[in-house]
Amino acid sequence: MPFHRYGPKLLALGVLITLGASELSAQSQVISLAAAAPSTLTIAVQSGAVQIIANVADNAVNNFPSPVVILTDWNVNPSQTNTVNLVAYFSIPAQAMVGGSTQIPSSRLLGRMTTGLPTTYTAFNQNGIGGVGTSGGSLALLSVTIGGANKKANRTDNLDLQLDLAGFPPLVAGAYAGVLNIRAVTQ
Repeated sequence: MPFHRYGPKLLALGVLITLGASELSAQSQVISLAAAAPSTLTIAVQSGAVQIIANVADNAVNNFPSPVVILTDWNVNPSQTNTVNLVAYFSIPAQAMVGGSTQIPSSRLLGRMTTGLPTTYTAFNQNGIGGVGTSGGSLALLSVTIGGANKKANRTDNLDLQLDLAGFPPLVAGAYAGVLNIRAVTQ
């Protein structure tokens, strides 16, 4: 097909297409996407949630029969959390265990976590941590510094307990009961 026959028509069509294209402008939109994974911090007592000393000996240190096995699990942001702490405490330190009119204070209960902070038996007479616990009735069990490598981790620890009645007045026959609270907190 000779250019002179169709050339001007094709040229005119090309000009119209080009002119039409300049009148159309592409529009774009920017869409921002974000997602947030929530931090988690949980504990679970896997065994030893009920501790009973069948025959308490007066004026002696009495061992509770088995450890309290605690699983601590976390998934935290290291830029928002420096440490994961595990704290055990009695709500009313002067009445950690009560039987009749006899009150056994938290300072007479001892705990140790050989893989945690108190590797030897220590009285529950510390202050709380990060708003968790009671003044004079707490025990810090664990403190893990958080970094990139352990921002998501878990661990299982054994809490051993004793009732120290050395130098304490003899107990009246009967049952004595108390509640030990265990909580995890980040700071």
